[in-house]
Amino acid sequence: MNLNVLVFLVGLYVVPLLLLWVGHHVRRGSAARRRMFWGAVVGHCIAGVLALTAALMQAEMWSGDDAMRGVLGFWAMLALPVIGALIAGLRGSTRR
Repeated sequence: MNLNVLVFLVGLYVVPLLLLWVGHHVRRGSAARRRMFWGAVVGHCIAGVLALTAALMQAEMWSGDDAMRGVLGFWAMLALPVIGALIAGLRGSTRR
């Protein structure tokens, strides 16, 4: 098993389990924790669509040294939830 497959499996199975566990406790958390949770959920949903799109593209559309398919197919499932949580956590509250 290479690193790409390991990252994909962590993004596919571990990230949703962590989101499920954090979502169970999100009501008792702070507003920043709720924002980070929803940012990670949105990031994981977007990553799932991107990974599915990359998986369903025909082989003729990719070259042998194309790194974008690896990024979309393998790394997005782990990276986009983290990026979504960071963006939502850095963004302040919109309530006044």
